Amino acid sequence: MAQSTVISVARLDAGLILAPERYDPRRSSPSCPGVPIGELAQIIGDTVAPALSGGNMPALILDTGDAQEGVIRATKRYQTLADIGSAKKRVQPGDVIISRLRPYLRQVAFVDAAIFTHSGKPAEVVCSTEFYVLRARDEHSFAFVVPFLLSAPVQKQLAAAQEGGHHPRFNHNALRAIVVPASLLELRNPVSAEVERAVTMFRQSEQALIGLCTKCVPNPGPSERE
Repeated sequence: MAQSTVISVARLDAGLILAPERYDPRRSSPSCPGVPIGELAQIIGDTVAPALSGGNMPALILDTGDAQEGVIRATKRYQTLADIGSAKKRVQPGDVIISRLRPYLRQVAFVDAAIFTHSGKPAEVVCSTEFYVLRARDEHSFAFVVPFLLSAPVQKQLAAAQEGGHHPRFNHNALRAIVVPASLLELRNPVSAEVERAVTMFRQSEQALIGLCTKCVPNPGPSERE
């Protein structure tokens, strides 16, 4: 069914944006007690540029396809910051990343501490600038927001908020405005603990499979060694 809304000139976004999707009523959170994400977390924009990166510390460079359904797939080769080809955003353990590009791909993930170590040494983790990096404003874990962002109502909001035909994206204001229900906030700590436990189990499974793949490589025969 077609949706329509009437917006006065005074309520147009800065720049007098006329794109109809900007004012789609479906991008608003359901009316319920809660707190907007923008009051619970900052959207971090700390970037590192190729020319300024330097250093030989191992670095995991995340593209949008490396995050999906709540977890980061960390099977790719660690590089160094000197290897990055374009500006990236720095992330820290405990951050939540969500891709603004094509939200229907569900590229949302909790950034776990395990990926900040490579071969027993500290590593940096940076991600594509297509990600928004959410960092809690308080000392409590922000992991609980991951399943919330992947829930059907929020996914519908993000779908309605995307703009552009060829590379649809949603803007940071749409993300900040999403209201986290008070009922979920009351369960913040136990839900965060469950999310972190699930991510830890995923990481252990990922590493176990990598180890098995290494073990299953056949030893070269005499002719192959030559």
